[in-house]
Amino acid sequence: MKILQRRRGRPRGSTVVPPDLRAEVWIAVQLHRICARIGTGKTLSVRRACDELAARGGIISAVGGNVEALAEENARRGKRWLRFETDSTGSTLAPNTTGTIFVSHAITDPGTLQARYSEADKMVRSDRRVRFAWMNICRQRLGRPIKRNAGPRI
Repeated sequence: MKILQRRRGRPRGSTVVPPDLRAEVWIAVQLHRICARIGTGKTLSVRRACDELAARGGIISAVGGNVEALAEENARRGKRWLRFETDSTGSTLAPNTTGTIFVSHAITDPGTLQARYSEADKMVRSDRRVRFAWMNICRQRLGRPIKRNAGPRI
């Protein structure tokens, strides 16, 4: 009798995540690291940045559009989107069953956040154009001018 080796855990590709999740995770972690460097002069480690981001609520992927249409679609779906509302200060999201913000995906665990950052960082290290584009997004979010042309590397 032959014993078959099985891969443990969830099958690859079985979860549906937003297509731009890697970019958003990488950009959020990089922005946190850059802001810490601007404030203190020291760059945070990726692990520390992920820990701090998770402590502030993590990364949440919101679904946008017409609230009524989203509510109807949410009622028909097998797996429902979570609903949130901004708190009184407007700085964080709080779960609310009648909220106007629909969330399709949330990463609140620092270990998961670091793993997703590592996946995205592999893409950044393998393709200069990806790094160029994502760093320009970071520059825009910081209110700084973007770089124009990556140019060929010789």
